[in-house]
Amino acid sequence: MNILILEDEDNKFETVCSQIVEVISDAVISRTKNWLDYSLAIADTKYDLIILDLLVPRSSRDNTIEDHHQSLVETTRNYRSKSFKTPALVLTKHSLDDGDFVHSLNLVDINVISFNDHGHWRDALRLKLLASQPSKRFDVVIMCALDKEVSAFEGITDSWGEIKTIAGLSCREVSIGEYRAVIVQTSRMGLVSAAVSTSLALERFEPRLVCMSGICGGAPDESKIYDLLVTQSCHQHDAGKWSQKGFKSEHYDVQLDVDVHNKLREVASANLVKTLLSNLDPAKSEVPNGLERISCNIITDATTSSGSAVIAEAGKTATLAVGQRKLTGFDMEVYSVYEAARHARKRTAFFAAKSVVDDGDKNKGDSFHRIGCLISARFIVAAITAGISEVWAQ
Repeated sequence: MNILILEDEDNKFETVCSQIVEVISDAVISRTKNWLDYSLAIADTKYDLIILDLLVPRSSRDNTIEDHHQSLVETTRNYRSKSFKTPALVLTKHSLDDGDFVHSLNLVDINVISFNDHGHWRDALRLKLLASQPSKRFDVVIMCALDKEVSAFEGITDSWGEIKTIAGLSCREVSIGEYRAVIVQTSRMGLVSAAVSTSLALERFEPRLVCMSGICGGAPDESKIYDLLVTQSCHQHDAGKWSQKGFKSEHYDVQLDVDVHNKLREVASANLVKTLLSNLDPAKSEVPNGLERISCNIITDATTSSGSAVIAEAGKTATLAVGQRKLTGFDMEVYSVYEAARHARKRTAFFAAKSVVDDGDKNKGDSFHRIGCLISARFIVAAITAGISEVWAQ
């Protein structure tokens, strides 16, 4: 957030700056000390918020203190100024009982607040700061449903931000090569939370790509532990109707864009598998039963199914394959992410890549989650680095 402060008193300036940083820790604050420099600054630069005093010197060469409230609107709202639409807040010791200038300033989004020892100006400043924050823009949004899925990205991105709430979403800002990205964690697992979080992220961050990383279940005979499922087609397995005859599913599916799918196939090379499995240092419990070492196949034409209920019963996955010639795996969120992206106001590339950690049979439990999360995160980073978000521009 880029903020300009017009203030000639050092103590007042430091007090206001301290309050700003308390609310917006990464705010970029510029200062002018006289009216002439202020006029030049707002003419040349677009700021997100202007904070100013009314009683300041004319210029750096003329220290005469003047009341500039009569020329404030003309200067600040001059349409030739780059900041003519910028919200402004006047913090002044000037008497607010003199005339109706306060009302006139409010009409053009210049609010006047008394700067005094009572501290009420702090609340007004806080509200103005929060309301004036510019919308965040990211090239890529990465959706995750679990803490462990988010944590898998630490150390493989070029930067790693702290957890913060942005536009009502739990986020970590990261960079991947030249791309500004944000990892968004849904409030809980499941289709509803994934749909809400993805829709909000698409609307507020306007990314070129939204993707989902994490872990999933595998369908017997179609995938095995640690296989990476890049969902080409996804449907919702718990949509339908219950009757006396049982549950009858209603089939809805969403498919990847052809160009995105082709690009992902390029990314999924044999050499990439070696990268995904490198330096994992698996414990004995992280190696599937009956195997000596871990392995992974990247399945780029996976057909998966999503539902809001966890499937933990052995053999239950077979019922999901009814009506499906080839079901590769199942999860709880991908369908919602795809649907949200498909209906987004701004056309956005999307895909999901999840690693199998449950085969619905003898290999069940949480033992494979750590490595599964890492495999998925590494593939996501490789795809982003390869320019998957640029597909729409081709």
